[in-house]
Amino acid sequence: MPPIISELLKFSIGRDFKLESPAFAQLRQSAVAYGVKEQYFGTCTNTPNTLLWVIQWIAPKGPLETFEFRAAVKALDVDGKPESNYLPFAHDSLPRPALTAPVCELCFLHVDRTADKKSLAYSLNKTFTDCYSADGFVGGHWSTATNDDRMNYYYLGWESRDLHKAYSKTDLFALELNNLMPHMDRTDFYFTNLTQQLN
Repeated sequence: MPPIISELLKFSIGRDFKLESPAFAQLRQSAVAYGVKEQYFGTCTNTPNTLLWVIQWIAPKGPLETFEFRAAVKALDVDGKPESNYLPFAHDSLPRPALTAPVCELCFLHVDRTADKKSLAYSLNKTFTDCYSADGFVGGHWSTATNDDRMNYYYLGWESRDLHKAYSKTDLFALELNNLMPHMDRTDFYFTNLTQQLN
């Protein structure tokens, strides 16, 4: 179980975009040629014009940063502005339960620049570990981005949206989020069912 840098890419796509697109397939093949064994991709169920692509780059080699690859990544986004976060995990197995779940929730909490990150560390972690008390939670993990140390991404796996919705109405769900929200300047979430590509 090697350590990885999980790159989460978010694209704006047009109505005519297909997951089978040759340009997208070529990008994934470029990652494979660089040594990637595991990738995930799919569109958002709550915002269908959003494509999510998770690349599990092997650490310490890290992500492919050639001009050609990054230019092609940029070209895949209709606005030319894909969002990218580099999320380290100690083992490749940690985020996998979420990425292979029937419902994968990818959500983030971005800490305001005026907030003390160290004082928020307990609540940031407990927001994740509390999920293990929820019916329908199947696992996952969370990480702080190396390219933005105020960005905290959560990879959460659920059996269904209904079970997630039920959990979101509980006091436990609200407990740490109520502590955190005054210190965040951005938050969002994306639900998807991802296709797994293994090489």
